[in-house]
Amino acid sequence: MRKVYKYVFISFFMEERHRTLLIKQNPQWENKKLELPKFERNLIKKLERYIAHKQIIAIMGLRRVGKTIIMKQIMSKLDVPEKNACYISFDDIDFQKYTLAEELINYFLEFSVKTKKRYLFLDEIQKLANWQDLLKVYYDSEENLKIFISGSASLEIKKSKETLAGRLLTFHLPIFTFKEFVRYHGMESEISGEKIQREYDIKFLTRKENYENLFRDYLIKGAFPELLKENDWEFIRKYIQESVIEKTITDISKITNSDEKEIYELFKLLNGSNAQLFEITNLSNILKINRNLVSYYLSLLEKSFLIKIVYNFTSSISKQVRASKKQHCAHSSIVISSLGYPFEIINTEVSGRLVESVIANSIEEKISFWRTAQKDEVDIVLNEKNFPIEVKYQSQITNNDFKPILKFLERFKAKMGVLITKNIFDIKKIDSKEILLIPAWLFLLLDDYGL
Repeated sequence: MRKVYKYVFISFFMEERHRTLLIKQNPQWENKKLELPKFERNLIKKLERYIAHKQIIAIMGLRRVGKTIIMKQIMSKLDVPEKNACYISFDDIDFQKYTLAEELINYFLEFSVKTKKRYLFLDEIQKLANWQDLLKVYYDSEENLKIFISGSASLEIKKSKETLAGRLLTFHLPIFTFKEFVRYHGMESEISGEKIQREYDIKFLTRKENYENLFRDYLIKGAFPELLKENDWEFIRKYIQESVIEKTITDISKITNSDEKEIYELFKLLNGSNAQLFEITNLSNILKINRNLVSYYLSLLEKSFLIKIVYNFTSSISKQVRASKKQHCAHSSIVISSLGYPFEIINTEVSGRLVESVIANSIEEKISFWRTAQKDEVDIVLNEKNFPIEVKYQSQITNNDFKPILKFLERFKAKMGVLITKNIFDIKKIDSKEILLIPAWLFLLLDDYGL
């Protein structure tokens, strides 16, 4: 009874402006239709398999990749009474207080149909202090409640593992993939590695130029759903700089009480050497800050999904830690906007590094790079398969371009590798080794990178 009285008290005495804001975030409560894009991200199908489970679903990803939309699309598919689904955005500064968040959730629970399943969607959860404790209370006390959360940074997720042990399933919503970009434009977006020659000839060969043009657009703006129809290049640059880069770095500096300017300068420095080796000591000397602080900032940038750090391909963990590392910015468009490059940069030799990072970020499984003391180097290695991928984003391939892959194949007794090109599609057999030459755009459509 005490719990019921509490809900009634809250429903009457919570500030009217807060109730109004909550109702505004949930137009379905007033029988209004949610206006949502028809296009659905690939992650939705995976998430739908977990809706029936009790565990909290956490959707994490970089700012502006579409987490809010994907939550609302899931909410719109639910077969429940309108008031049994509730969306709360903690982007609204009014809602970023623990006690008010509790009141909002209790308000929803009071007016929902308690005999039916209830669904709670909490957006930008990391902006709410002690959110883990709040979710634990509702998860443990409400049997008929399914909770979804989203966050622009994974900074707090690691800390939540112990508090929400067994209660949380985490999913990463990546930047828009090239497969999704192609599917959005109504073109064939998948090709089987097992039947690659046949499918390429049937599905892609006659439309090759269309795919090449799409890939150029993807390199410039393809990471973010809100830019898909945008052709104003200055707007694209400003959007990525202010809405993605600056906001993300501001968020992580606030959450961790870190120096925003230092993090931003480090990020720009990394973009200037994107897809290249770096050493923490060198970064420390350039920025004139402690190397331990540089290491910490790197971890923040990686946890916020702005960069991906990869290590040398070796079985020795200690060697990995000591050796030079490589970092890949989350997408080429972020590098271009961050450094103020003209968009024509994708037609220069710099595009090779941009494409390498796009390829590296497209691979979900664990990757490394391979570099020997003699400076033989392969750009990307699929760790579990000993599978080398070298990026040569150019229209002419020489015998020297094959040497790093061949040395890797010989060293690790592997039989096949991939050489990513700009527009060449071919299969070369050299000394019992097989190397697939494949355009970058086509590689990104493969359903199995291991072929």
